[in-house]
Amino acid sequence: MVAEEAEFGTKVNLVELALVHPFFWGSNPIGSESVDPGRRASVDWLWPFVCPSAPDSDDPRVNPVAEGAPSLVGLGCRRVLVCVAEKDVLKDRGWLYYEALGRSRWMGVVEIKETESEDHAFHLNDLECEKAKDLIRSLAAFFNRLP
Repeated sequence: MVAEEAEFGTKVNLVELALVHPFFWGSNPIGSESVDPGRRASVDWLWPFVCPSAPDSDDPRVNPVAEGAPSLVGLGCRRVLVCVAEKDVLKDRGWLYYEALGRSRWMGVVEIKETESEDHAFHLNDLECEKAKDLIRSLAAFFNRLP
C-alpha cells in the first residue's frame, strides 16, 4: 500500500497494517452500539470535533464501509490485523471492517483479535496487565511473521 501526502509529496509503502481499537463509526447503530445511549452520544460528538471539515459519521475516514466509500479492494498492503476489545462501544465497527475486508476482492489476509472483558484502549491504562501483554505479544507476532 502506498500512503501519499500530496501536499508534501511524501510516499510511504505499507506491507502490513494493525488497527488497534480502530475509531470506526456510522450514523446507523449496529450491534451493541445502541445499548448505552450515553456512550453512543459521546462518540457521535467526538468525530465532528476530530474532523470538523467532515462532521458526517458516514465520512469514509470514520466509516470505511459506508455507501460511497472507496473500495476496500484498493487496500494495497498484504496483511491486516484488527484488534477489538469486548466492552468497547467501537468493537462492532471493527468486526464489520474485518468482515467487509474479508468479503471484498482484496488480495490480502485479514485477522482479528478480540480481548475479552476489556474496554477501548485498556492496554494504555495498564501496560503490565496480562491482557495488555497478550495484545502486545499478538502485535509482535503479527509483525514478525514472514509474509
